[in-house]
Amino acid sequence: MAQRVLVGRPLTTGAVADRYDAVVVGSGAGGLTTAVCLARQGRRVAVFEQHYTAGGYTHAYRRRGWEWDVGIHYVGQLGPREPVRVLSDYLTGGALRWAPVGDPCDEYRLAGEVHRGPVGFDAHRAELTARFPAERAGIDALFALVGRCRAVLPALAVGRLSGPVARGLARLLRTAAVPPEAMRPARDVVEGLIADERLRQAVLTRSALLLADSTAKLPFFLLAVMFEHFRTGAWYPVGGSAAIARAMVDPIRAAGGEVFVRAPVALIELTGTRATGVRLADGTRVRAPVVVSAAGAHHTHRTLLPAARPPGAPERPGTSERPAAPDPLDGMRRGFPFVVLFLGLDGDPAELGLPRHNLLVTDGDCDAFFDGTGGRTSGCFLSFSCAKDPTWTGRYPGRSTGGILAYVRPELFAPFHGSRHRHRDRAYLALKAELSAELLDLLHRQLPSTRGRVAYHELGTPLTAEHFAGWPGGSLYGLAKDVTAFGDGRTPGRADRLRPRTAVDGLYLSGQDCLAGGFLGAVTGGLLAAHEALDRTGRARLWTGLLRQAARPQAPPEAPSGTA
Repeated sequence: MAQRVLVGRPLTTGAVADRYDAVVVGSGAGGLTTAVCLARQGRRVAVFEQHYTAGGYTHAYRRRGWEWDVGIHYVGQLGPREPVRVLSDYLTGGALRWAPVGDPCDEYRLAGEVHRGPVGFDAHRAELTARFPAERAGIDALFALVGRCRAVLPALAVGRLSGPVARGLARLLRTAAVPPEAMRPARDVVEGLIADERLRQAVLTRSALLLADSTAKLPFFLLAVMFEHFRTGAWYPVGGSAAIARAMVDPIRAAGGEVFVRAPVALIELTGTRATGVRLADGTRVRAPVVVSAAGAHHTHRTLLPAARPPGAPERPGTSERPAAPDPLDGMRRGFPFVVLFLGLDGDPAELGLPRHNLLVTDGDCDAFFDGTGGRTSGCFLSFSCAKDPTWTGRYPGRSTGGILAYVRPELFAPFHGSRHRHRDRAYLALKAELSAELLDLLHRQLPSTRGRVAYHELGTPLTAEHFAGWPGGSLYGLAKDVTAFGDGRTPGRADRLRPRTAVDGLYLSGQDCLAGGFLGAVTGGLLAAHEALDRTGRARLWTGLLRQAARPQAPPEAPSGTA
């Protein structure tokens, strides 16, 4: 029997208390991570989500007898005692289980040339060397550099924290663990090591399509993060992506808190220069000494915070005004918006030959779209959750679902911004039909067994993402994570201004904009925000709890399911 996919308690009259120990705006992986970390230290936390279900880009939905995840395609570092596994088990008490995707976890189809990325550095290096023997030296140098970048993300994460100890440790780690190449554009670094363009594409494509940007703009360390994150394989949540939020709600409730859905926050309230709570769209005021925004930096600073006082105007004690301050978003660009074609197919995954691994398909140049020299859509990412989840066939016998993701130019849907959900212009519907036909054609060319088996499909657009997830412009990863955001290793990047501890006392930023994109970036941002929001005793308990979790015996992973 299918488990529930709707997570959270709908907002009703009298359901919300007047005061909590902390309020979290947004229930994506980052916001829920912060909320659970605070709850496990005894804090009573209220999470407010504007959508009808919790989970952000990890939520799932059902329609006409099918079920889709909307953003979780696979997650790495879930092997025994790996960091994401430790954090997952800490957050959920081990209730959230993960099934391995198998080997390989990715297949690249680049202008018709097929590459399979095997699990493990040695196997991957051997695979590339066998296909490109003349590039052996460059391949060896590439993997050596990837290995030298393993500590870059932790070093940058520590650098986002406040306090003299964290700042000193960050300086030490940057000196010892951040090679100069780490902060340079990934494409430049790879071109300096590898001459064969086909091999370059095999190395760069995953970064471009998973991180949603040109590898001429992405820093090399993010490419290294992708290699390291999936070095021991990839996993998918057992029971579907809704299992993530479902498992994280219980610890919040156990501490007296709640996750409220259909509960949009209209304003973060300030008293003087301190955040003191939030005002919901229905006018309800909720007080808390700690306010955490996991709604994205842009939405937080441009929508949720009250406008700064006019220059020279006197401050009025007790009002919701804040002093004028430098714009932390200055010079930061939004990430690329995207479309997803959600597919409902007649037949189970094995019958249709649907792969557990993901398919990354380009015309041979992963950067052309992002550089502005390609068409109106990028290369595509095909994923079939039904083949990854070992519970799928028992829940939905004879049916399969999947999705095709492609990035689009911001101006493609710009004419329709401001229109209302379910009341869009005919031109918008026509554009959706065109893009749907193109993606269906790609599906049938890549997986011919799907011809005649697509019983239902619908296209999610940037306006869909903006409506349901609240991300301005419909970006998948919020603000762009490029070389200008991270800096060159010698001078700070622009994203250094987007720390978990904001310039407003009592207000903290969580989620992807704190550090990096994707599930890993979101939960890391959530952990950093919790650290900053806790007092010294709470921080000690948080990190002690994580260390104890890392030392505990861990259950074996679920058996993989579906076809290879």
